[in-house]
Amino acid sequence: MKKLSIIPVAVLLSLIFLSSCRDENKILSSSTGRAGEVVVVANTDVWNGNIGATVRKILTEPDTLLPQPEARFSIINITHRQFSNMLKAHRNVVFIQVETDKDKCEILTKNDVYSSPQTVLYIIGSDENQIVDALEKRADKVLDVFEQAELERIKKGIKTHENAELRELVENKYGYSMYFPQDYDLFGDKNEFVWLGLRTAKGTEGVFIYTYPYTDKSQLSVESLIAKRNEILQQYVLLDKEPQGSSYMTTTNYIEPSYGTLKINDDFFARIRGLWEIKNDFMGGPFISYTTIDKEKNTVITFDGFVYAPSRTKRDLLRHIEGIILTASPVKK
Repeated sequence: MKKLSIIPVAVLLSLIFLSSCRDENKILSSSTGRAGEVVVVANTDVWNGNIGATVRKILTEPDTLLPQPEARFSIINITHRQFSNMLKAHRNVVFIQVETDKDKCEILTKNDVYSSPQTVLYIIGSDENQIVDALEKRADKVLDVFEQAELERIKKGIKTHENAELRELVENKYGYSMYFPQDYDLFGDKNEFVWLGLRTAKGTEGVFIYTYPYTDKSQLSVESLIAKRNEILQQYVLLDKEPQGSSYMTTTNYIEPSYGTLKINDDFFARIRGLWEIKNDFMGGPFISYTTIDKEKNTVITFDGFVYAPSRTKRDLLRHIEGIILTASPVKK
């Protein structure tokens, strides 16, 4: 087995402990780094071995529900010696260390260790096999740590610089408080449907919100949600093209969308990710939707976000849209 570099774990853990016990009133510098980027601190022998290969496999797993597959995260590898003050401020850090007397691999998460907002994941194990086994078993959790950290940063940024008029519109129409970026506009507001978004020379992004009567739980199946999505978008998201109504947004049917359920603040949501296209045209891109039941109004409500950016990568754009959607919460009366 390849010999791996070692730093005494007592030293490492003491640093983690001291950083977590710092003065809570201390003002941290703002974190650095691009959206979707992770710095992995691992010495060359570790990074070039099975541990590094496993980390790369997890973090750069292709996201196939984009028009062109993109890695879930972008990685920068540095050694422990290169972990300078500048890089310590990075928004996402994975710190890998091998210590031969560890009984089991520990995977710890700390927030705002060197900067804010920041997420640091410590991976400490006795040897290559132990660490690889732990990472493979907890791959989804490792991904989720950084997915949630990115979404929380997006939500915080939007709430700091919001378009208050659009939040008021959505609150009055649906009874939900929802934050939108300052440069968002209202593109459509009719009946149960509203469209808010942004158009630039590089493309378009937006969020649809729509409601309809709730009858039974089968309405939250993926088949029912896609059918209703297509019905609503065919009615309200049309291209100015002859003959009238011949070109409209719909869900691509040649790639199966992903479907899952989750709870947010005790409310049940159905989450769908997939691809959209324009019928009888050549436009398309990714979308993500969250649907729940408004129990007070006995309606289904969907928050549906899309991206159209033909010359750009779309991973971070779609994640930004998801962050907007996740600011939505029912107004307490």
